Amino acid sequence: MGIDARERHGPFEMYHQNGQIINKSTFKDGEFDGPYESYYNNGQLQEKGNFNMLERCGEWFEEGKKVTYPPCPDCDDE
Repeated sequence: MGIDARERHGPFEMYHQNGQIINKSTFKDGEFDGPYESYYNNGQLQEKGNFNMLERCGEWFEEGKKVTYPPCPDCDDE
């Protein structure tokens, strides 16, 4: 039995069959909201960033490149 995506709230992790982590994410009311990291099946980081209610925001690391999205509304610029 899987967890209905609408029921997800708070930290969440998924794993490949080989035991390596697929992703670490945070949900709010069933939607990506907060820190997000995804990994290749060999354990190497694929992408990392933040979501604001399903929208990518701030700086992301995506497949070896830095990508900048609009600032996250609740984050202070450094």
